[in-house]
Amino acid sequence: MVNALAASQQLAIPVQTEFLAVKGLERMVNTLTMINRSRKVPLPYTIVPTLFDRRTQASMGTLKLLRDSFPEHVWQAYVPVDTRLRDASRLGLTPSQNDSKSRGVIAYRALLKHMLAEQLNAQVA
Repeated sequence: MVNALAASQQLAIPVQTEFLAVKGLERMVNTLTMINRSRKVPLPYTIVPTLFDRRTQASMGTLKLLRDSFPEHVWQAYVPVDTRLRDASRLGLTPSQNDSKSRGVIAYRALLKHMLAEQLNAQVA
């Protein structure tokens, strides 16, 4: 894993909006810090809040914790809980083949646009 990270140009780190997932993220960020010490340019990364359910305090609290703890790295949107994503997996389809207008697919498209824009900005700078 470390070699793959060291060779990367950009990283998306999906994190479920649950407390235990944040603990795992902290370990991942420690690994990135170690890798960045050996790189000429730090590896840019985006933390992607996933499985967000605005009806639960756990999701709301975790999203706030992510934004407070990693303000410059957390994607400002999130991927919501979407059963159509699970359905696609069960059916052996990509999410966009299953339902291209589902909330999850729309969120992932927005994430892709965000990351492409960041990559272009990095190349220009």
